[in-house]
Amino acid sequence: MVEKMDGFILGMEFGFYEYKNEPKILKKYMKKLKTSLKKRKYLLIVLFLLIGLRVFLPYLIKDKLVAAINAVENYSCTISDVDLSIIRGAMVLQDFEIMLTDNEVTAPYLSVETADISIEWAAVIKGAIVGEIYLTAPIMHFSDGEEEGQQQAGDVSWVQPILDFIPLKINRFEMVNGKAEFVNEHSSPKVNLALTDIDFLATNLTNAEKQAGELPSEVSLKSAIYKDGRLEISGKMDILKEVPDMDLDGLIENVNLTALNDFTEAYAAFDFEKGVFSMATEIAMKDGEILGYVKPILEDVSVFESKEQGKWLNKFWQAFLGVSVELTENQRNDQSATKVPINGKVEKLDIGLLSTIGNLFKNAFIKAFEKHTDNTIDFDKLSKKQNDNTSFKDKVREIFND
Repeated sequence: MVEKMDGFILGMEFGFYEYKNEPKILKKYMKKLKTSLKKRKYLLIVLFLLIGLRVFLPYLIKDKLVAAINAVENYSCTISDVDLSIIRGAMVLQDFEIMLTDNEVTAPYLSVETADISIEWAAVIKGAIVGEIYLTAPIMHFSDGEEEGQQQAGDVSWVQPILDFIPLKINRFEMVNGKAEFVNEHSSPKVNLALTDIDFLATNLTNAEKQAGELPSEVSLKSAIYKDGRLEISGKMDILKEVPDMDLDGLIENVNLTALNDFTEAYAAFDFEKGVFSMATEIAMKDGEILGYVKPILEDVSVFESKEQGKWLNKFWQAFLGVSVELTENQRNDQSATKVPINGKVEKLDIGLLSTIGNLFKNAFIKAFEKHTDNTIDFDKLSKKQNDNTSFKDKVREIFND
């Protein structure tokens, strides 16, 4: 009985103890609950702020970038949209256009379907934090006319605000499916020349790969010229210098000359009945000094037909050109060609007129020029080039022994 009473009393005391301390436990629990809810509240606020920033940031970038380019004299910019990829570290400009405001030309100086600016992850793996630009379907429009307001040929001053906006140095630049056109709507006949299907690639522009040598960057360009013509340029450069050093080879092949008739008639008062144009060139430049040549080749060319109607002076001019082509033509290969040497400083080039004339007759009477580069110009040769003290007699002998 006593044991039961003691148990009852202990139970009462224990229950009373629990009851007496329940407000303290509840208070501690409620405090923890409030702290947890407060943390979640802050996390939700931060999350909503991040979402809002992600939604608002593209509009902010678009407005700031457009304003920066519009601040450049004689330029205006429009961008339809800006997309951001946080994971890829990329900013994509949609329907990006640059207009020149100091002329009457309505076509944009530059229009780009998409401009993708991102981190170059291949360089990151090698330890360099640099960026890359990838342009899709860029179109550059150049115009000409008798009046200044009809002419459009801008520079690259609008590029700097974009580069200032990007926190990374650009190490790789690529564009695909590009186009460059030259138009004169005010000439007679109207002129429309174009390079199409332009693919251009320049890599290691900042020398992020730490390549040894004086020309760390590689460049290549390929393009179509009308239906059958092709343009190719390849080589190496150092664009980190104020005046870039370079060693480039270029080749133009199989351009139908009749496709250029609007241009030649408007600017030189003659046209082609038939013919094919090709050209090879090698150019090396170091510290502003150039060494190279241009080798134009005309095949199966006819400039004048006697049945053609027109003013007698124009017909005489075309006949003169036709005779000139015929006199300098290699009859076996049915081609007229020459090799124009180029050397000197950028601001004062020396075109070798004597060599040009000699090469013209060399092609006609000795040996026809090949439609490819001669591999006679390179960057090392320019570095070792000495002053030319060759006599007139030796220059003539050198032309025909080359």
